[in-house]
Amino acid sequence: MASKSVYIFPGSDEAELSEVGGKGLSLMIGSKSALPVPPGFILSVAFFAPWFTKLRRTPAWKAFANANDKLLEKSCEHLKKSAAKLSFTKEQQYELSTSLKQFDQKMLFAVRSSSPEEDLEGSSFAGGYETILGVTMKNIESAVRKAFISCLDYRVAVYKRENGFSMKDPKIAVIVQKQVASDVAGVGFSLNPVTNNYDEAVFTANWGLGETVVAGTATPDTFTVDKIHLKITGKALGAKETASMLMHSGGTKEASRHRSDEFTLTDEQIKDLTILIKHVEKLYNKPIDIEWAFEQGKLYLLQARPITSFVPLPPDMMTQPGQPKRLYLDVTVTAQAMNQPVSAMGTSLFRQLVKIAGKIIALRDVSKNLDTTVGWISDGKIYFNLSTAMKLAGKKHLLALLTNIDPLGVEAIAALSEKDYLSSTSRITLLPYGLFLQLPSILPFVHGAMKDPDKTHKKVQESLRQFDDEIRMIVKKDSPLPVLIDELLPKMFRKVFKKTVPLTVASRIMLGKLKKLAENSPEVAYLERSVPHNMTVEMGLELSHIAKLLPDGLNEKKLEEKLQAKQLPEDFLQSFEKFLYKYGCRGPAEIDIGASRYQDNLTLISNLLLTTKNSPGVDAQDRFDNGKKEREGAYLALSQKLQKHNPKKTKEFAKAYHFFETFGGYRETHKYYLVFIVGLLREKVLSQAKKFVDENRLDSIDQVFDLTLDQFEHAKNDTSLDLRRFASSNTLFLKKLAKVKNPPTIIDSRGFIPRPTKKAVHEGEVAGTPISPGTTRGRIKVLHTANEKPLHKGEILVARATDPGWTPLFVNAAAVILEVGGMLQHGALVAREYGLPCVAGVENATSLWKDGTLVEVDGTTGIVRLVTNEN
Repeated sequence: MASKSVYIFPGSDEAELSEVGGKGLSLMIGSKSALPVPPGFILSVAFFAPWFTKLRRTPAWKAFANANDKLLEKSCEHLKKSAAKLSFTKEQQYELSTSLKQFDQKMLFAVRSSSPEEDLEGSSFAGGYETILGVTMKNIESAVRKAFISCLDYRVAVYKRENGFSMKDPKIAVIVQKQVASDVAGVGFSLNPVTNNYDEAVFTANWGLGETVVAGTATPDTFTVDKIHLKITGKALGAKETASMLMHSGGTKEASRHRSDEFTLTDEQIKDLTILIKHVEKLYNKPIDIEWAFEQGKLYLLQARPITSFVPLPPDMMTQPGQPKRLYLDVTVTAQAMNQPVSAMGTSLFRQLVKIAGKIIALRDVSKNLDTTVGWISDGKIYFNLSTAMKLAGKKHLLALLTNIDPLGVEAIAALSEKDYLSSTSRITLLPYGLFLQLPSILPFVHGAMKDPDKTHKKVQESLRQFDDEIRMIVKKDSPLPVLIDELLPKMFRKVFKKTVPLTVASRIMLGKLKKLAENSPEVAYLERSVPHNMTVEMGLELSHIAKLLPDGLNEKKLEEKLQAKQLPEDFLQSFEKFLYKYGCRGPAEIDIGASRYQDNLTLISNLLLTTKNSPGVDAQDRFDNGKKEREGAYLALSQKLQKHNPKKTKEFAKAYHFFETFGGYRETHKYYLVFIVGLLREKVLSQAKKFVDENRLDSIDQVFDLTLDQFEHAKNDTSLDLRRFASSNTLFLKKLAKVKNPPTIIDSRGFIPRPTKKAVHEGEVAGTPISPGTTRGRIKVLHTANEKPLHKGEILVARATDPGWTPLFVNAAAVILEVGGMLQHGALVAREYGLPCVAGVENATSLWKDGTLVEVDGTTGIVRLVTNEN
């Protein structure tokens, strides 16, 4: 059926978003649902098709279509000038005049654009398109043309480019609607945009028309409402510097400080707004942003659109309004430094991992009921259920544990009421009975390690080498992926985790004992420098070593070509092959099977090699050796102090130190082997993915990771399965998550994001958590991903968080500043072992400084100071 040129509302017409745009469609839906929408009509995309046909024949259009970044703004202006000369065809004039007959000749109108790409979930085009208010009947054509021309604006073109829309195929519809002569108007959000709380609505208001609120030209009043109980929880009087008033003759006028010392809304009006926004939210079944107005006491709905910038939770993580809430820790952000969601296949792999782990640790399948487990895998994320963890350990002990993971999160949780989030699940149900059954074998093993750390270390390393060979052989089997996983993961728990995790825990206990015996003397902070047997640190050192073997004069492209052709010095190639054999499974976001790693993406490794080779400064091995000397010097100094003041404790101190020195680096071992298995499985998946692409069942090899494990296996035997449809469906929610640039570390089951209170600091200072001692100056380099840009020696690495894929960058860093994480976050661990001053928990760290800013990082006090005088 051909598209109509005009759609009237309220009315019986049905339209597609592609015909009337997001704004127009929402008005049609609202009208049909008996919401208080002022009447009007929509000039559809088809109405303006003749104008686009004419524009595409102009030189201005050709210049626009071929414009580069530098010429885009000028070409948009030329195209808008051409559009301004367009005249209405006879058919357009007839359609417009016929649609206007239903209205009084003296009526005023609001004319707004409505693009098919605007007001969609994830794309708002806020402020890009034109709205004309107080339009008289005789000025309708001029206003419609002006709204049409706004789709060619430079701002719109740039927004489209940045958000993946085609700039060269603009489409526009225009709404002509009865103008509400509002006494007060504004905007409403069906969730709190500051705290992300789904149970709160927030309204902003000003006198007159709402344009000053939408455009941000006045500071409006703000009202916060508990939607569940219709209770007003907050009022803030805005300055209301200016107000836009409708003139009876048409157009608007500005009124300065109009009734600026009065609140714009009564309590009853606020409650009416809340009831309205709840109806709209229920109608759309998603968080909604509305524009509204009161005219002589009557409430009107002017617009409704999905909120595009909030943190979504999947249904399995949400609780119903008014029901007991859960509190979550996002492990993918805090422990794994992943702002982007885990792939669909990665999520399904971790669900299987949690199921297997639950049967070993808890003797039950913990993947089915969120209220009976601590670990939970949701679409794209790994979470800790802090409500059940709090029930198991108590709030005090939980906060003590989390301090080493997310100190900012701890500050936020500490301010929350325990009774609001404590799980009602019986503590007996939550106990890890499987772990208790493992203790008879674990405790003697740890006791033996206490007696002879060196002997135990030797045995564990030999066992790990055997396990390495064993799993390589297992993966070579032609078995379905789920079968392989069911064989590999339990074996990993028995042969790796059962040894390395207890030794890691015991080493942390020994470190605590060292601090206690040393009475927290300053030297204690250096005991964690350059601890041996850390596989991630060893990877960084090995990378630094092989970088030295590269010949001079290579750029990234040449290096990649020579790596593929193996046209490099033999000593380098041998070392590089050994590196890939052991560490090729690693890379940024490495726990996700969908993430590229060194063995299948040479760009990742070549960039690191060249940056390491070409950056002057302290050698990584020398830095590590210096850290070792500092650690040994600190131990000697502390031993001498203890001998002088408490000689009986000296032997105990030496024993604890030797144990920590031997096993302190083990904390990366269990993760390495998990990543190693994931890397091997990834190779098998990629091999099959090539076949799917050759059979035209997938668009690219990487698209295979948009499938679940079960879909992947079924697809190998059933060629009728539509893999593209699976991939599209599986990634719907993941794409929403991916739009959240800085996901919160703590969130509750109603979307609320608790924030820590701000610390008092001096001017030019920012406070965080001290992680690794020492003070250094350097210039900031902000990185959002590990391979975004080179980090040169002496620069201060600033990142939201880091995972082992970032480790080679630490070789060049002079200090580290992290937005997320505590003492046990990966970046913190590596910084200490490389002897780098490190401060974590710096809120908004990645947006506080620009590259090149000179700062002083004090890892002892947790303060970062802006340096204004380079002397």
